[in-house]
Amino acid sequence: MENYAIDHNLSYLPLQNRYRLCGFPLGKKYRSHFEIIALMVEAVKDGGQARFSIMKRASINCGQLKRFLSSLIEMGFIQEDVKDGKVVYRASERGLDFLRQYYVLLRMLLAAENGTRRSTIVYEPQLRQR
Repeated sequence: MENYAIDHNLSYLPLQNRYRLCGFPLGKKYRSHFEIIALMVEAVKDGGQARFSIMKRASINCGQLKRFLSSLIEMGFIQEDVKDGKVVYRASERGLDFLRQYYVLLRMLLAAENGTRRSTIVYEPQLRQR
């Protein structure tokens, strides 16, 4: 899932650590809505995550979780399931598509910040063919 670009170590790091390593001002004090959405979808992409686990992985508080989670479920990025009597959340295909596009955009922004004109972007289906 995270192999969207070849020859770039950034795609193998957790999303929160990527911002700290780059010179791009994405590691600022306040995160944008897109960053929080990406962190939340990243937290549930393996499936079966409880609310507390999402809060911990995305570094958000309870109020943010309630607000964003209801919106993400409504948009179809995250699906709500019941497993063993507990409510768990997992990323939908639409959420995973958003995450892929977010990584592509992030890579393009980081390449622009580093001064490189063009970066090779490899999508997941192309990686499977190799």
